[in-house]
Amino acid sequence: MTQHHNTDPLSSLVTDALRKTAVTARRARQKFRRLSSPRHIYTPPGTIVVSPDDIPPVVTVFAYGPTSYKEFVAASVADIIALGTEWPVLWVDVDGFGNVALLKEIADHFGIHPLAMEDATDTAQRAKSEPYGDATFLVLPMPHEDERGFWTEQLAIWVTARVVVTFQSVPGDCLDPLRNRIRENKGRLRTSGAAYLSYAIADSVVDGYFPIVDRIGEALEPLEDEAFTKPDGRTLGKIRRIRAELIRVRRAVHPLRDAAIALASLDRVFDADTRHYLRDLNDHVSRVLDQLETDRYMANDLLDIYMTSVNLKVAETSKVLTIIATLFMPLTFIAGVYGMNFKHMPELEWMLGYPFALGLMGCTVIGLMTYFWRKGWLQDTTK
Repeated sequence: MTQHHNTDPLSSLVTDALRKTAVTARRARQKFRRLSSPRHIYTPPGTIVVSPDDIPPVVTVFAYGPTSYKEFVAASVADIIALGTEWPVLWVDVDGFGNVALLKEIADHFGIHPLAMEDATDTAQRAKSEPYGDATFLVLPMPHEDERGFWTEQLAIWVTARVVVTFQSVPGDCLDPLRNRIRENKGRLRTSGAAYLSYAIADSVVDGYFPIVDRIGEALEPLEDEAFTKPDGRTLGKIRRIRAELIRVRRAVHPLRDAAIALASLDRVFDADTRHYLRDLNDHVSRVLDQLETDRYMANDLLDIYMTSVNLKVAETSKVLTIIATLFMPLTFIAGVYGMNFKHMPELEWMLGYPFALGLMGCTVIGLMTYFWRKGWLQDTTK
């Protein structure tokens, strides 16, 4: 049995783009399920569970006050203990979870609650803020962007009156401008306490989303003209990829709003002045979400525009084919009548019969084309 394949290039491009975007979406869902699977299944509460792939922790310490600061990489908790209480603010940044014993020592020294420590090493947490007595625990999705595209890394923050401890699974973050402000004594970081430092860390994380959202918005703008003028499979693939990226960014940012609102209501760690800044943090999160919503609506509109443009091109092609078929219908009738060769047909012996038949066909075509033109059926509706 003979199989007939669709050889329409437009349909082939659309089919290929849909297949590729479906594969990409499936891989993204599998990766999200893998990353969002909790490590602490069937373990007692407060258990620190790390992956064999986790790197050994690198502990970077910033100790500072209004007039001076100290920065070093601690080899053990003893190096941190040696600082004593002479520094007004202590920031301990832990990069990597590959040493459970060291993590437990840090938790014991700074009084980090076991449940908070469990959440810090479980990188599948949603953004949240939780009070633990006079301390506060935060979980924030920190944005990254590289050749793989957009992805997030969990940043956990433990805040007390004079100490901030941050945990992340791999080195590299968006906090270098904040570290430079401490080194260069810019702004009010060196004259403020640990609560303001925790706000500055959270604000840096939220600000890291703005360049990503701006880049997505700039990528959407040229697609509007492309969806009108060149609605092929490549255009569809671009729209689908941007929509998928918007979903990933929104999934990361949306819980930040609830965490920021809850954070601004905590008064044991954050004084009234710092809570003003926390409300500004909530405003920044809302701005990111508003921009994401605008881009999401625009991406959906682009998909509708693309489908409409494809349908218009298909309708235009069908119209041309219909017009051609309509033109040939009377020509076929005329040729059929004059090709019957009956004995008593009066035109068979006529010298001008052949030119008359051709002229009749030409006049028929001209008449039909004139009629179609007056009806507006010959105009290109895709422009």
